[in-house]
Amino acid sequence: MKQVIRFIVFSTLSLFSFSTFAKTIVAIDAGHGGKDPGAIGKNLGILEKSVTLAISKELKALLDADPNFKAVMTRSGDYFIQLPQRTEIARKHRADLLVSIHADSSPRGDSLKGASVWVLSNSRASDEMGKWLEDHEKQSELLGGAGSVLSSNNERYLNQTVLDLQFSHSQRAGYELGKSILAKMSNVAALAKSSPQHASLSVLRSPDIPSVLVETGFLSNSTEEAKLASANYRKQVARAIYNGLVAYRAKNAVASSSVSKKSDKEDKQNKKEEKTAKADLTKKPASEKQEKNTQSDKTKLKEKSKKEDKKEDSAKTNKKKEQQLKEKTALEKDQKNQSKKSDSQREIKVSNSGYHIVQQDETVYSIARAYGTTPQKISELNNLKNYQITVGKKLKVK
Repeated sequence: MKQVIRFIVFSTLSLFSFSTFAKTIVAIDAGHGGKDPGAIGKNLGILEKSVTLAISKELKALLDADPNFKAVMTRSGDYFIQLPQRTEIARKHRADLLVSIHADSSPRGDSLKGASVWVLSNSRASDEMGKWLEDHEKQSELLGGAGSVLSSNNERYLNQTVLDLQFSHSQRAGYELGKSILAKMSNVAALAKSSPQHASLSVLRSPDIPSVLVETGFLSNSTEEAKLASANYRKQVARAIYNGLVAYRAKNAVASSSVSKKSDKEDKQNKKEEKTAKADLTKKPASEKQEKNTQSDKTKLKEKSKKEDKKEDSAKTNKKKEQQLKEKTALEKDQKNQSKKSDSQREIKVSNSGYHIVQQDETVYSIARAYGTTPQKISELNNLKNYQITVGKKLKVK
């Protein structure tokens, strides 16, 4: 069991860090399209679907020009795509990140303005986890190499634990990406919200891909509508989102980059010392005394070389130990979080009446575990929709 958990944890952690040499695949989702125009501008009558597509194309051009990125679009023209298909397109292209572009609107007109970024809410993640748990094929697709490990393991709640762990990583990654984009957006636009907001939006329904929805401004605000109607301003918005993606990638690839630079520096130093050593050895002694001195120098040089080799080996060993310690710490942290979660679940007071009153922080999964049944059974007994429960609800558990 420990080996399974260890494999899953490291597989999950590796999903959301970027290699310095591999391209980061970004799925760009231009909101609305075709028969769905989205919001309509208050004064100029511009359509949200046109604004989002224009910004998305500008963003794709910037990403494609960057050797560190590859961009794919959920739609490249004025046609309609259903919301579930958008995340499926992103997954089909093995996207590392998903950025959905939108423009906001409000019946309050000019009183509301500013850009914002939205990420997946915890309630939406819980709903999606329930759906994925019921679909074995999707579990394997979501977990990649871990899927075969899970399918051969009979631990009752392992699938739930692993999916929950991966969803948590995806949510944190999406939130960090949202913060990075907002920081760059603040240079070109007013912000309606200074930090990423959580929402149960359909385009964010794929918890295995860190996803953000960028509201570029309010079309119901006459000033922002005029800006979004400008091709130049749309380019600035696209550039800000691009800069946010670059900053996010740099932050997550900084460790491997610094190691690479240090290795190059060490190689140059070793070549320099080798060149100096060869030059010293090619000098011919003028006398027997010089020859003895040369032999002595050779011995000293060899000893120095051995010391340098030991020093280099020691540095590599320390670096390896440091990396192992970091990985161990990350593993222990995740296991500790899971342990805390289990502890809170064990605190559920079991009733012999056949019914249970939902308390704060309880879920269908934790209640099912406490009563020795399954989430599906409780859902069927109480006609639950997507495993949604509220505090104070009376559930039939037997």
